[in-house]
Amino acid sequence: MAEALLRAELGSAILVASAGLQAMDGYPAHPEATRLMDERGLDITGHRSRQVTPDMALAADLILVMDQEEKAWCERLAPSTVGRVFLLGHWLPPGQREIPDPIQRDAAFFRSTLDRMLQALAAWHDHLHLSPEPE
Repeated sequence: MAEALLRAELGSAILVASAGLQAMDGYPAHPEATRLMDERGLDITGHRSRQVTPDMALAADLILVMDQEEKAWCERLAPSTVGRVFLLGHWLPPGQREIPDPIQRDAAFFRSTLDRMLQALAAWHDHLHLSPEPE
């Protein structure tokens, strides 16, 4: 969901990709995530899961993760990413910065996760300094 939301926010000038720390490669997005994104006009039916690799982490300018455990894991995977790995909820008030994984939870939990992601992305908006897309 975060990948789709970021792509919609940033447009085509910025490459946005997602990968999981313990993801199994090739699985589609969870049906509830697909439904919630569809409500927002975002089609994620083509999404397939993949596991993050050191090369992916090293190639990224910015890595956004959902919780402190993921942050530490990424920084151990590729130590040179320290300083480029942030919580998606980094700019939210303390106590609201980590975003729990909704997998194996109910639809209401998916909705609450989406709401938290939207709050986090809105908070990032003022901190991302993007060059305008070329005409």
